[in-house]
Amino acid sequence: MSQQVLARKWRPTTFDKLVGQEHVRKALAHALDSGRLHHAYLFSGTRGVGKTTIARILVRCLNCDRGVSSTPCGDCSTCRAISDNRFVDLLEVDAASRTKVEDTRELLENVSYAPSHGRFKVYLIDEVHMLSTHSFNALLKTLEEPPAHVVFLLATTDPQKLPPTVLSRCLQFHLRDLSPDVLESHLEYVLGEENLSFEKDALWYLAKAGRGSVRDSMTLLDQAIAHGAGSVLTDNVVEMLGAQGVSEIPMLLAEIARGEASEAITRINQLSNESPDWMALVSGMQEMLHQIAVAQVADQGIDHLSPDEKKSVHDLANLMSPEFIQLAYQFSLTGYRDLPLAVDGRSAFEMLVLRMIAFRPAKAGEMIGTPQSPQAGSHPDQKLQPEPEPNKSDSVIQENMMKYASSHSQATLIDKSPISEPNIDKNSMPLPNHESKGATSESASECTISESSSMMLSTIEKIADIDVSAADSDTQYESQPRLSFTPESWIFETGLLGLQGMTASLVNQTELVSLNKDEVVLASNTHTEGLLNELHRRRISEAFSKHLGHSPKIVVEIRETLGETPESYRARIKGERLELAKKKFGEDAFVRALTERFNASIPIETIQPRDGDNHV
Repeated sequence: MSQQVLARKWRPTTFDKLVGQEHVRKALAHALDSGRLHHAYLFSGTRGVGKTTIARILVRCLNCDRGVSSTPCGDCSTCRAISDNRFVDLLEVDAASRTKVEDTRELLENVSYAPSHGRFKVYLIDEVHMLSTHSFNALLKTLEEPPAHVVFLLATTDPQKLPPTVLSRCLQFHLRDLSPDVLESHLEYVLGEENLSFEKDALWYLAKAGRGSVRDSMTLLDQAIAHGAGSVLTDNVVEMLGAQGVSEIPMLLAEIARGEASEAITRINQLSNESPDWMALVSGMQEMLHQIAVAQVADQGIDHLSPDEKKSVHDLANLMSPEFIQLAYQFSLTGYRDLPLAVDGRSAFEMLVLRMIAFRPAKAGEMIGTPQSPQAGSHPDQKLQPEPEPNKSDSVIQENMMKYASSHSQATLIDKSPISEPNIDKNSMPLPNHESKGATSESASECTISESSSMMLSTIEKIADIDVSAADSDTQYESQPRLSFTPESWIFETGLLGLQGMTASLVNQTELVSLNKDEVVLASNTHTEGLLNELHRRRISEAFSKHLGHSPKIVVEIRETLGETPESYRARIKGERLELAKKKFGEDAFVRALTERFNASIPIETIQPRDGDNHV
């Protein structure tokens, strides 16, 4: 090969030439110089930050003919062999291609043998996270207690995939992404050594495009040199990276801040002729907005920018409010995410710009959503029509609805006594302008109701909460029965015995036949015969003793048919209350007016009596 790529040609061979990673260099140098060596090292980080490079430098430091130190000579046979990739005691393995456990076992077969030439036998396993679980298990024991002449160097871009048992056996070093400033300085140094002309702005574009990776930046530099025929020029780099139009971003943001939509669209049309990378434009817009926001609160945060860039940032910082910057930055984030979903990049970018112009933070004292004035071009004599006055009948019905609901809600929540039907003047109440079927002929005034249906339903729910448990005198039931223990009063007295659980349930299904001094005779049907055992009979006898002063004998007669039991009594009362509730609801004048006016129907099956005054 006549020409070696820059990433390989300028790969560091000593810690002094290492770019960045000062925290790793310092730790390893002190360990080597003091002789505090570890048997296993793990280097993690993104691609191209120097994991394999540091591992190879460490191999030179460990096997240099002049001894173990942080500064290998680079001239001895061992150092030259390592540089030429022909050092027999360096076993470099790509774990991505050797994931099987058999490969790992084969690799570890020669661990116990002493090195052939060097001081240490070094196993350099790249992309170690690609090993299988069985391979890690095969490696664990050797990794924990290797022979004194063996050193393991592991490199990975994804340390989270390594088992904790492996991590605990290694000395871990995480390599950081390099900043654009460091990368730019390194590119400038390489070009100076290569005697190639360049422009600093071009190096800045290459450093940012490298995204923290030295190898990626060097690869882009190779491409830029070829593109510029031996020179690294800004225009060529911008064209190569597809970053055309990035210089137009400050002017575009200024037009967005001033709300000049027409000028912004014109500028986008000009950018479209250069076939730019729309993703790069959105990314550049995000970066510019970030710099503007930083400049507004801490001007020293943009010291790394060039004087021209600082001026542009300061001008935009004076033009934009902090609230507008934050909103525009959020728009740019969502726009960058949604850009691949658009029909084409230009339309997505235009929509992003128009969105930034259309949506702005409200100023102090400014009302959001206020009605706009009549548009220009409307007839000069055109006047705003006044709001129509509400129909008086609407107000009457609304007032009646509120009064009616209020009266019933108060009766429900406060007064637990039975309430009568509300006192509504049917002559003054507005009724529908038609008669219902089967009703007598009565005059009704026409009414129009503009209230929403939710108002009607809310009122109906209030009406449905009427206490009907004691509305008629013929349905009034004794709430405080005497403890006479007669067949007639039995349906009221079972609850006063104090029984619970299964025993109470069985008693409620019985009928009292007789009661004397020493014996209580109950009647039960056949399906409860087996359940009324001695335990339940003893509990019933003890309950009677609290009222009789002694424990009577409990005798149970089995009958197929019984009279009214407490359970059947409660079921009958519940049904009567339900029928009464439906009757009272259906007879309510206000409910009839609402249903007839709106042609509505009441689902009868949903009506339930209130349980607040349950007398049983």
